[in-house]
Amino acid sequence: MAKAHKLPSGAYRVQVYMGKDTDGKKQYRSITRASKQQAEFDALQLQLHHKEVSRDSGNLTLGEAMERYIKSKNSILSPSTIRGYASIRKNSLSALMGLKLNALTLPIVQQAFNAEAKAGHSPKTLRNIHGFFTAVLRVYRPDANLSATLPPPEKNEQHILEPEQIGALLKAVDGQEMEIPILLAVWLSMRSSEITGLTWDCVDFEKSAITVKQARVRNADNEWVMKCTKTTASTRTLDAPAYIMERLAKAKASAAEEQVVTIPGNCLYQRLKTILRRNGLPSIRFHDLRHTAASVMLMLNVPDKYAQARGGWASNRTMRSVYQHTIDAKQKAVDATINQFYNALIEN
Repeated sequence: MAKAHKLPSGAYRVQVYMGKDTDGKKQYRSITRASKQQAEFDALQLQLHHKEVSRDSGNLTLGEAMERYIKSKNSILSPSTIRGYASIRKNSLSALMGLKLNALTLPIVQQAFNAEAKAGHSPKTLRNIHGFFTAVLRVYRPDANLSATLPPPEKNEQHILEPEQIGALLKAVDGQEMEIPILLAVWLSMRSSEITGLTWDCVDFEKSAITVKQARVRNADNEWVMKCTKTTASTRTLDAPAYIMERLAKAKASAAEEQVVTIPGNCLYQRLKTILRRNGLPSIRFHDLRHTAASVMLMLNVPDKYAQARGGWASNRTMRSVYQHTIDAKQKAVDATINQFYNALIEN
């Protein structure tokens, strides 16, 4: 058994050997307690638990399993995804975190998710929590089938700008700092993370092209970092119109940083809200500009294959079900055409 050593502070510390990591480096956990007896007792409990887990990963607590999962995926998944997982580990399913995976049963799991729902989480948030939970179980207790029943997805009414409102917005931001990010979102259908991650070396002024190959997101430490695009389909080269290239050239002439847009992603939302309010336009999120761009392509009868490539969607199902919405003017025209058809049948 590991022995405790007295520290200058008077407390006692034990270094507990926890095996080796994937690189073969020895790992230790430090336990510090007020008395030598307590330090050595807690160290022994930790050693016994480590042996249990080594024999069967089902002896991990849910909290430990989540931490292991996050660590194992840290260099593979997006920093923003890791940040979301770390947030779930810290803030969700508190009743389950101290339970061993082998002790989890469907009624216990269902009760925990019921509590999360009662706490006011949206169906989407609950699905995110559940997705992480089941991913962890697939790795550390693959024999378990502990999928909870969740509330049905909410049908959120997405808000987009009508054509005349798009024009009004573009006129309102002409020459302003927010002009370029708004143009890139509503005209070229770029994500906010792609816009803030765009660097000048990705702008080809000779070919009037913009290459989207990286994104700027927050990591688990809440720091802004660069990463690759969301999906393989998200990496793309867009033909940029002269209107946008002229504004980029003007911005490049006075640029002091490598980033095209230096406004942080979280600030784009608030600044857009202010612009919309001051100009009497509907209140939408910055991401809704991308929804608007997708809906404009739908209105213009752009084939799915080309709309999907332009927006960087991994599938046309996502583009159709999530991003494309009917524009009121077009819907009214369609309704009028249908009504005209049936009116003609009646009159004849």
